Amino acid sequence: MLRITLRDLQYWARRFGLGIAATALVFSITLLLAGVYESFRTEAQRTVDVFHADRWIVPAGEAGPFTAQAPVDEATRARVAAAPGVRAAESVVIFRSVIHQGGGKKLLNVIAAPPGGVVRPQVTKGRAPAGAGEALADDRVGVAVGDLIALGSARVRIVGLTHDLTYLAGTPALVLTLTDGQRLAYGGARLASAVLTSGAPRAALPGLQSMRPDEVVADLRRPTSGATTTVAFQALLLAFVAAGIVGLMTYLSGLDRTVDFAVFKATGVGNGRLLGGLVLEALTMALLAAALATAVAHLIQGGFPIGVRLTPAVHLVLFGLAVVVGALVSTVSVRQALHVDPALAFGRN
Repeated sequence: MLRITLRDLQYWARRFGLGIAATALVFSITLLLAGVYESFRTEAQRTVDVFHADRWIVPAGEAGPFTAQAPVDEATRARVAAAPGVRAAESVVIFRSVIHQGGGKKLLNVIAAPPGGVVRPQVTKGRAPAGAGEALADDRVGVAVGDLIALGSARVRIVGLTHDLTYLAGTPALVLTLTDGQRLAYGGARLASAVLTSGAPRAALPGLQSMRPDEVVADLRRPTSGATTTVAFQALLLAFVAAGIVGLMTYLSGLDRTVDFAVFKATGVGNGRLLGGLVLEALTMALLAAALATAVAHLIQGGFPIGVRLTPAVHLVLFGLAVVVGALVSTVSVRQALHVDPALAFGRN
């Protein structure tokens, strides 16, 4: 049956080639959307991991440090630092700003913290900022080490680059010193978005709330939860489109092979062997489309406007989807084959 299936694929090579190409295009977009979903899903955790803190202290009643509106002052930081269980406490400023780039403006996330403190992103090139007017940029910002950029009303020099420091739907981040961040966000006042601690306060702090890193991750995911769900839903819809294409190809193949099915039945070919060949044909088409889609997705990944994480898990999901699609749509040909009258092999209606 394997040889017959391969001969059938060879005979209808043009039709199956077009079907594989169309399915691969849909699968490639599905893979890219799955990569976007994976990026959205994991970027909050990756960002919070950059902050090597045991607890995040924000004003009571605020959702979290990335969505908080009320800042904390230096007196609050000192009070937190003196709390039992806290070994050290640092202020951090988190806000959004724009840089002037290529005659236009580009929105960035900005993180400002004391140099050498708890905020330690992995530096891929150059070094971390150590003084006023210096910045570390995610490589998606599109700047190079040594560039002088206009950030809001200030000018900062890029002294280092990092990778995958993005949040809020792939928006890249810039890391500054705490002094520069306070100057840009609060006009130089010694305020902060949150206080980060090494060690956890052993008692409640009046007027403040202490958040674990996982609670901060949930706070950071909240603004993009709708977009994340939408991307997942679109990927699911495209999976149905791919199933429709493969199903159409197998249906057309079944129509052209009606007499073949009748001959097989008339010559004693069992239903099991016949149906196995039909399932194999649909699976072959779906898996070839998935392999081609993987190559296409990797080719265009770099030009995608937001981050795409094509992890091994994402690839496994795609090939698993291809197997499911192939198995499900093969029922179209199976139903056709089961209802064929063996008498058709002898020219009877």
